[in-house]
Amino acid sequence: MSPAYLGSEKARLDLRADCQPAGTRKWSNVPEYALDQGGPVLHPYQRMGADFANVAVFDHLRSITSQYPDKLAISDGTTRLTYSQLFQAVEMLSHRIAAVVPNGQAIGILQANSAWYPVAMLASMAIGRPSVPLNARDPDTRTNDIVVAARLSAVIGDGNGRAVGLAHDVHWIDATASIPPQVQPIPQSCSVSVDAPAIVLYTSGSTGHPKGIVNSQRSLLLRVQQYVDACHINSDDVFLPLTGPATIAGCREVLAALLTGATLHLVEVGVVGLRAVRRLVESEGVTVTYLVPALLRALMADKPADAFRSLRVARIGGEKVSWADIALLRKTVSSTCLIQIGYSSTETTGSQWFLPQDWPEEGASVPVGWLLPGITFAIVDEKGRRVQPGKSGELMIRGPYVLLGHWENGAVVPVESDPDDPDLRIFATGDLVQLDSHGLLRIVGRKGRQVKINGRRIEPAELELVLRCASSVEDAVAIVTAANELVAFAVPQRPPGAAFSDELRQLVRTKLPPPLRPLRLHTIDAIPRLPSGKADMATLAEMDISARKTALAPQPPDAGSELNVHQIVQHAWNNTLDTRIAAGRWDEAGGDSLKLLQCVMEIESAIGQELGLQGFTVGMSVDEMVKAVVSAQAGDLHARAQKYDPPILFLLPGSVGYGPSFAAFASSMSKVARVTPIKYPTLAM
Repeated sequence: MSPAYLGSEKARLDLRADCQPAGTRKWSNVPEYALDQGGPVLHPYQRMGADFANVAVFDHLRSITSQYPDKLAISDGTTRLTYSQLFQAVEMLSHRIAAVVPNGQAIGILQANSAWYPVAMLASMAIGRPSVPLNARDPDTRTNDIVVAARLSAVIGDGNGRAVGLAHDVHWIDATASIPPQVQPIPQSCSVSVDAPAIVLYTSGSTGHPKGIVNSQRSLLLRVQQYVDACHINSDDVFLPLTGPATIAGCREVLAALLTGATLHLVEVGVVGLRAVRRLVESEGVTVTYLVPALLRALMADKPADAFRSLRVARIGGEKVSWADIALLRKTVSSTCLIQIGYSSTETTGSQWFLPQDWPEEGASVPVGWLLPGITFAIVDEKGRRVQPGKSGELMIRGPYVLLGHWENGAVVPVESDPDDPDLRIFATGDLVQLDSHGLLRIVGRKGRQVKINGRRIEPAELELVLRCASSVEDAVAIVTAANELVAFAVPQRPPGAAFSDELRQLVRTKLPPPLRPLRLHTIDAIPRLPSGKADMATLAEMDISARKTALAPQPPDAGSELNVHQIVQHAWNNTLDTRIAAGRWDEAGGDSLKLLQCVMEIESAIGQELGLQGFTVGMSVDEMVKAVVSAQAGDLHARAQKYDPPILFLLPGSVGYGPSFAAFASSMSKVARVTPIKYPTLAM
């Protein structure tokens, strides 16, 4: 046990808790303490000042740009922007936003995880318009539902093509479009309040519809400040956040990199594949990454040698972290790499710590750390009374950095505030927690049905609503298994046909994002219920286990040239899903998009060839996967060579330099060539 983790903050927390009478909700304050304890104490960095969260994001970016104008700020493999180019792009785009979005209204951002996403987010903050990030991989119907619900009058995209189904009266702003250079810079006196709505992140809602959570710049900046001060982040760091941009973690990673002068690399894991991510980490010397445990297991399953040796900090969060996850990570990174465990939500900060090498493995999962300064908290029972020290209860958080409220019909609906101080907002996390004997926070479970799958928060009620709206369905219910799998049960209106399940899965694909699509969908005669009338979740879980045990065995492949490939695919399928038979479709067998990436990588290793991911889907069968592999093997070698080794195109910028317009041209040409811009040495005038 490391003495560094048994310091005075533990004693103060315990003392405050012990001195309060049980039976009332009394708030415990989290005192200031050294966030870097157990971490990179000797690593040089510029400590964030006490006023950091009082200064607007754009003003911080202006300061960083003046320090590192020619340093690489962002790269997505296609577009590369220095800090001066980034700042110019943000200024230009902010003027275009102001021209079409009135003050007080929000603007959508529909972007892939590319360099243009941070540009759009920063531009909206610069001009004081709340942004609504939209997940580019979500179904069009869900995206358009959010656009309507949020009352968006404009959406920032990447390219001239409007999103499918987007209303004609919604302005489409192409972030990469050519922009006249005559725009006036944003004056330094332009005031944007750090307490105004800055970003609206939509998460799964218990009512069956997404809900928009509103955060201020102040709350985002506190997350950045605590992250930087804990990890000693500086301009020498290289970031590769392995999370989507439309998440609170994605926002934190982007801002932490760009407000410290670090270099930010962005990648779509589901597009490039796991092997490409490994190469990027190694080739770019990535020093800081964030990832959820499920992605950690997929990336490091075969303990790749040297790929992650450059990592200085590996931050893990988004869902429970097991001791097996830690063991796998330690075998892959260097002995000096710091493992930071974090707990937070879209609504509030929470806790973090650096896990010591010698920390004993106690409990089913790793503690999520010390509660962070800037909040007061209470752990309460079902009646709202504070529990005894060491007992579990729901975590309540109060402070000025908690969410502002929820975005409804184009405005903020405030959350509960402290009656004695309206600036202190209150959030009931729904997480059941306990403080252990070391003063560390442990997650015990959830109060409601909400869960996190692959780091994304979901409510089973959304899936149930979609299924119940199908004309062929009488009733439906969804459960989450002990293995954190989403499973659905549907009762048909009439005797079901052979296509009943397939039609429902197709409906779900068109309505819901991947984490809300069930791994298994069972057709049943009636939903078992408790005497109270509620669905009997325990019986449903037993029915799911029974159905998996009686799954039909696959038919043996026909003898021929595909036999060896079939054996390879079957082995990879079984190994990835931890099953003895490969039958049915990938999603029905318990596979999701992340596990599919892992399976494809295993197939690639076996056949000695990289495969394009376009031919693989979560709805494919074993035979369809075999055909996809055989097709890739039989493909034209010259075409593949062109794809993976395209011709080089040198770009020679003019007198205005490699600005946003030139970057947009480079982005479009990258589809057919490897673009290499020429950077001139400084010329004296």
